[in-house]
Amino acid sequence: MVVKNESMNLSAKCACCGDWSISLPEKIKALRGSCVTINCRFDIDNTYDKDLTDSAAGVWYKDGTKDNNIVFNSSNSNLSFKGEITGKLKDKDCTTIFYNVTSKDKGRYKFRIEGNGKLKYTYKQSVSIDVIDSPPNPTVQMFKDQMKVKVHEEVLEGSSMCLRCSAKTLCSSSPPTLTWSSTDRLHLNENSRLQLDQQKQTKIISDLKFTATHLQHGVTFNCTITYQLQQRNTTAQNYTTLRVQYAPKNSSVSVFPSNSVLEGSSVTLMCSSDGNPAVFNYTWYRENGGQLEELQTGYNLTFNVTDRTHTGRYYCQAKNQHGTQNTSVSLDIQYAPKISFFRCNRTDLTVCLCEAHGNPSPKVKWFLSGRPVSNTTNTSISEERLSSTDLRSFISLHQSLTHTDTLQCVTINTHSTASHQIQLLCSPHEITDFFSGFNIFSVLIGAAIGASVMMILCVIQHLCKRNKNSRSSKTRREDTAGLILTDRENEEPVYANKAVLSPAKNTSMNYPQSLYYSSIDFTNTQIESEEIRGVSPLTAVYADVRHSGQEEAKGFVGSVEPNSNISTADSETRDPQFNISTDTEQDQAKKKDLQSDDVSDVYAQVKHCHPKNKK
Repeated sequence: MVVKNESMNLSAKCACCGDWSISLPEKIKALRGSCVTINCRFDIDNTYDKDLTDSAAGVWYKDGTKDNNIVFNSSNSNLSFKGEITGKLKDKDCTTIFYNVTSKDKGRYKFRIEGNGKLKYTYKQSVSIDVIDSPPNPTVQMFKDQMKVKVHEEVLEGSSMCLRCSAKTLCSSSPPTLTWSSTDRLHLNENSRLQLDQQKQTKIISDLKFTATHLQHGVTFNCTITYQLQQRNTTAQNYTTLRVQYAPKNSSVSVFPSNSVLEGSSVTLMCSSDGNPAVFNYTWYRENGGQLEELQTGYNLTFNVTDRTHTGRYYCQAKNQHGTQNTSVSLDIQYAPKISFFRCNRTDLTVCLCEAHGNPSPKVKWFLSGRPVSNTTNTSISEERLSSTDLRSFISLHQSLTHTDTLQCVTINTHSTASHQIQLLCSPHEITDFFSGFNIFSVLIGAAIGASVMMILCVIQHLCKRNKNSRSSKTRREDTAGLILTDRENEEPVYANKAVLSPAKNTSMNYPQSLYYSSIDFTNTQIESEEIRGVSPLTAVYADVRHSGQEEAKGFVGSVEPNSNISTADSETRDPQFNISTDTEQDQAKKKDLQSDDVSDVYAQVKHCHPKNKK
């Protein structure tokens, strides 16, 4: 049976009557089912020393001193209590063990010594035994640098620590055991030992030694004691929580929405850190040319990514009263691809270079006249990685090309596409070598050739225009639109507009009509205007003779009737001086022809006479 003695008076009470005295604990807790040990020392009057021999007996009373209250007598084994006096009465040691303690054994106990002769004495001092169902908890203490630490007191990281767990061994068949555990399952090195306390009771002690770190802040250490009873094992435990102060640890930066940010969008950086006391200051820095540029203070950093120069590493410094810690994050600015360089060289074959940059790194594809190009017998494509965001692609075309062929470079990444296209000219030397740059002399020659070509084209165009005007002048003499040019001796040629109108009553043109002539003379009062020609600008004169019907035509030959609309138009002015005459012999001779049904055209002859020729 395991028994625990609690609240034992360090100086046991003594009942004195002369030299008679005894030392007992005031109270003992005994574990039900185990044993209980009563530490006892006594003294007697010197006159009875000769009666204290090895045959002396020890007697224990429970709750009284009558004979029926005797529960134990070392000289009589038939009593209800099973136990033994482990001390030697001859040496005045009355330490006693009671086995298999039950709940009914609870009470107050007094000791009586019985020796030879007249040595018979019952001490008035008593001990109280309390029977409990479970063992008492062990005691846990904390020491920093061998100094005891108060409960909930915080220690600084790096301090030398010792956790001590202790408990009375009580009375059992074997000593109890102590075990350490922690909430974070740390590896613990413990050292257990047994020693006597001030009441000379055996207790078990276990020390746990370590150096305090931030990993142990808030960790609870448990000490468990296990008692081995005859029929079962029982345990009890106690704990303490370690509190450690330390500089910022485990700092980190998180990015929202992500570390890869599209150019033109907004990004937020958030800094966090673990420290005790808590971090009270966050400062943001940006790496710029190998130097750290301070941006702002605060838990968050939010800004708009206006261009790709925001790419780089950002630092967050966390600070508390014990120190600082830096952490960083790399920001990747992504953007659509662009073609930064495109050039071609034409010799015996066509070689073109296309450089593109973008983030993510773009891919380059080639198209010839709208068709994708790949590595073939007549075509070779190669690529060169310039950086994580730049790519250079070469294409060599061995096949023959025409002036209608186009070559296109297309670059693609996850955000967009970009392209550049050129027209492949026929001249084999139109583009200089792109590896050595432009040849200035070749450029000047090309410019001179181009200017010469333009001048030749302008001369050819001028000659063609003059030739066209000349042909137009000849054509007007036989105008299919009905303009008839009549040239007479000593007269300037003019044009007359031929218009044939259907008769008023018969719009059919199925029968031939008579030919009518009319002679119109007018005088140009402007002598300077001696040339009135159909092709001379601003001097053309026209006469419009309209015929209303065949019968009426016979009546107005040689004169102008109201139904015959004769009009003259000058592009600058209208000359009102017109003389209409039918005195010519030719006109009189043709009157007979007007009676014929075989003629269907009506002609108007318009004469322009200078004042010197006018009759």
